[in-house]
Amino acid sequence: MIPNSCSCKPTISLLEPLLDGALDPVKTLEVEDHVAACEVCHERLALDRAMRESLKKNVRIQAPSNVRDRMLAALTAQNEIDGEGRAKRDRGMLRHWRTLLPLASAAALALAWGSAARQPVIQGSTDMRAGFGNDELLRDFVAQHSRPLPPEQTDPMQVQKLERYIGVPVRIPHFKQAQNAHFVGGRLVPLHGGERAAMLQYELEHGSNVQRVTIFVYNPRNVQVGGAHLAPRAVGTTEVRVGQTDGYSVAVTQQGGIGYTIASDLDPESSAQLVAAADPE
Repeated sequence: MIPNSCSCKPTISLLEPLLDGALDPVKTLEVEDHVAACEVCHERLALDRAMRESLKKNVRIQAPSNVRDRMLAALTAQNEIDGEGRAKRDRGMLRHWRTLLPLASAAALALAWGSAARQPVIQGSTDMRAGFGNDELLRDFVAQHSRPLPPEQTDPMQVQKLERYIGVPVRIPHFKQAQNAHFVGGRLVPLHGGERAAMLQYELEHGSNVQRVTIFVYNPRNVQVGGAHLAPRAVGTTEVRVGQTDGYSVAVTQQGGIGYTIASDLDPESSAQLVAAADPE
């Protein structure tokens, strides 16, 4: 919401692009110089930045129960600002933003907490900040499993070097519980937003029948995978989310700060067992 009392609306309209890094260098310097000298724009920029940072973090605390009442009280106070002059309105708006800054941050945190509360929590892990929420990405993974590209590397040692591109170790599961599992190879796959995942391909032989399993390894701090249709399930001490997407079984978990998603030709229970054993350490 753009404060009507601010005499520099054109600059306020550039605050979002400034945070996005979408301004050219000259315009960036102009806006930053203005923000440094304008209290109203400075407070607005601080509000926007605080809300963005809050929403990026998946917190596990509940927002205070009086957040709504405090926000309503702040808005009511703002509505009482009368027309006694632009200077008075500007001072009132500045106080208004300063009041709403912590409240908006708390509200953003409450939204993040509400989303996190629906996600699997691995006991003893502090790496659950990204959560599971991107159903679109899950469908992309399933599409890549259903129409796989050939692996770029078949040597497990070379596949492990994909760590440099995704930011977390790429460990090659051996799946001791599935002795007929054969590692086919791996490749790097691009994701939305400039992120990447390692795609590991397996084949499970059952007589003349060959079933395929694809494991996607990624940094869960930057990549969110999931869907509302996935059901939480405990496999030993590992908690996973299991379901079916576009006709394939899928299972999602995080272990040791590494995200794993399996898309397979197997039944959901088998996929859950495999993804729980995806981290060999």
